[in-house]
Amino acid sequence: MAPVVTGSVDMVLSRYLDECAARAAGVLGTDVEASVTLREHGLTLRAGSSGIAAARCDRAEAMVDDGPCIDAMGDDAVVEVPTVVPDDRWREWSEQARREGFVRALAVPSQVNEDVSLALNLYSRSAGPWDERLVHAAGAYSALIASAVNLQLAFSDLDDAAGTLAHGTSEDEMVQRAIGAVMQTNGCSQDEAAELLRSASRRGGVPESEVARTVLRSLATASTGDIVDVLAAER
Repeated sequence: MAPVVTGSVDMVLSRYLDECAARAAGVLGTDVEASVTLREHGLTLRAGSSGIAAARCDRAEAMVDDGPCIDAMGDDAVVEVPTVVPDDRWREWSEQARREGFVRALAVPSQVNEDVSLALNLYSRSAGPWDERLVHAAGAYSALIASAVNLQLAFSDLDDAAGTLAHGTSEDEMVQRAIGAVMQTNGCSQDEAAELLRSASRRGGVPESEVARTVLRSLATASTGDIVDVLAAER
């Protein structure tokens, strides 16, 4: 397989959603960690987290395409997990959540546009039900993040129309960039990231290069910077 590249800035994962997740965690509770997951073309990406524990939970979910935030986005309905217990449903996610010490979780979806959805996922190590006011506030915050992402995608579309996103980039190079992005955001291997793209392509009935383009649109920023090889030593 060809070396995988991702941009340090121009195609790098946006830090904006990490900041959104951190702010959500700070606003919504003193014992809450937050994570944001994006879904497009059937491909799920952990896009931002307030901490590494929440990130690992969302990565476990994204890698197997199974968990509360997947269900929340699929059904467009809030999913409350009052108690994280061993369960055949969401097995990988629940095992990871328990390893991190989380005892309850909440997944709050919002539609970014007709093709893209996201979920704001909250985790807590304190037992007890989720407060109704907190659930309502999480819904408002999730919708706010979705609006911001939609605006970012609109600017990405303008850049793409002007040839910025794919300028001088072949379809194969774009796929390799997307594999690098998936590796970084989902914390997986090159082979696992490539299979996620292929699976999304098959499920959506679209070319792999189109899936790659949407991944880069969703996660790119519009700045300039060096390209780094994530599989090789730093030159």
